[in-house]
Amino acid sequence: MKKILLQIIGAVFAVSALQTPAIAETELKFASFVPNKYVLHKPVFMKLADDLSKATNGDVKIKIYASGALGKGPVEQYQRAVRRIAEISYGLPGYTSSVFPKTLLIELPGVTNGHQDATRKLWKVMDKHLRKEFKRTVPLALFVTPPAVLMMRDKPVRSLADLKGLKIRASSKSAAAILTAYGATPVQMPATKVYTSMSTGVVDGALMGTGSLLIFKLLEPTKYVITGLPEMPTTLFMVMNEEAYKELKPDHRGALDKLTGLGISLKAAQLEANFGDLGMKKFRAIKGKQVIELSAGAQAEFAKAAKSGVTSVLKDIEGKGVPATEIYNAMKN
Repeated sequence: MKKILLQIIGAVFAVSALQTPAIAETELKFASFVPNKYVLHKPVFMKLADDLSKATNGDVKIKIYASGALGKGPVEQYQRAVRRIAEISYGLPGYTSSVFPKTLLIELPGVTNGHQDATRKLWKVMDKHLRKEFKRTVPLALFVTPPAVLMMRDKPVRSLADLKGLKIRASSKSAAAILTAYGATPVQMPATKVYTSMSTGVVDGALMGTGSLLIFKLLEPTKYVITGLPEMPTTLFMVMNEEAYKELKPDHRGALDKLTGLGISLKAAQLEANFGDLGMKKFRAIKGKQVIELSAGAQAEFAKAAKSGVTSVLKDIEGKGVPATEIYNAMKN
């Protein structure tokens, strides 16, 4: 009987030993609100998953849930990481502007000169000014789209006066403040709702990156694209739940750190810019569509109004105890 008991115990330990690698494997859920045909899905999201798996000998895997499979609505993306519905999430800080007043300063006119410059500036001030805004998460990537253009449903805009009173979609509170300074009526809404809102006339246009012409099919309801505005990019993030990050083994965290940060952010920003160029090329090729480049005089008008809007935004944020002017200047310089 003792011999049989020892054999049973030995068998249990043997089975347990065989199961150990499976138990040690970590799977990180990645929540993405965009479809798997999105410009960043394969070259950034999937590549990160593949590279991390290789770097950890298969111990850490990322499973991507595209098209809102872990919950519809891009507005909730940050909270999905905070509440650990997903270990990693992709989204826009502008959808929860009150959480990211410092980060969103990068979107104000006068701060940046192109998507690469804006992305580098975000990481330049990350440790000193921005990291604490990402409460209960760890930023893996933070970057911007190409500068926004005005996509108009049926009203051409060639001067500041042409924009007066028109309802224009804004991605964030700061973008809304600039549109107000332009004389427009800002309407904050997720990018996923812009197509319907423009098609039905709920809004007259949208202030968005050029990639949106393709991603959200805005080629269809847009008749005019206005370029030459003061530069205003849109910020995007990829964040990881802080607790999940700390649970990784030190060497696995090290592997993830090497694969994320400024490098992956610059790559994502460039891919967004390339996609925006493709969107503009397709737009120009459609009969009846028109790209309007603001004249030098009109650009000066918009720039003057933008300065007023920036002052308003900085004053509002300063009033909440945030050193907005200091951070704005640190980003610029």
